[in-house]
Amino acid sequence: YQRRVRGIPSMRTAILILSLIAFVALVTSQPSKPVWPTSFSASVSVRHNEAYERHGFFRWFYDATNGKDRFDGFREWHSEPTFVVRIYDHTIGREYNVYYHRDYVSCYTHRINSTIPKPDFNAVRYIGVALIDDEPTYHWIEEVEGRTVQYFETIKYREPKRIDITNRRETRSETWTFHAFDKCAQDPELFDLPVALRLTCNSV
Repeated sequence: YQRRVRGIPSMRTAILILSLIAFVALVTSQPSKPVWPTSFSASVSVRHNEAYERHGFFRWFYDATNGKDRFDGFREWHSEPTFVVRIYDHTIGREYNVYYHRDYVSCYTHRINSTIPKPDFNAVRYIGVALIDDEPTYHWIEEVEGRTVQYFETIKYREPKRIDITNRRETRSETWTFHAFDKCAQDPELFDLPVALRLTCNSV
């Protein structure tokens, strides 16, 4: 067998050292600005700083080509947890909320009156690397008119990991954390209501 010469690192050690050097070079260099994906599905948790706002967990489906979002999760309906599908059609500015109760289904539609975080990154600046769930992420920040947005993206895939939004004027803040992210085209049928629901959806 070959005896390893003292002072000369093994192949495994050499590979580890080179990997560490490459990683340090990666995280200390200035990365290019992030790009928000045009389509994806993700599992997301949301935390608020206000007591009356309940924390949430849902699936998010997004398709920029068709201008639509879909959120699947639970919300309270008259103090009862109810599964809800929310579809946002940005091409016509309308939101559809479908509540799946124990014995019936109800649908309500109105103009979109809420904001979905989709940063454009034009004014963000890079402030370094942060660890989220032991995963290295690029950390970006944007401060505009009393509002601070912090965006974290995975270094390996450049995918969203977390978004922190703080409104200092209203002393409100919320955190969106992405636990699973699949950057791929979405089935257009995900954003279509069944015909029976569309015909009976209540305008409010």
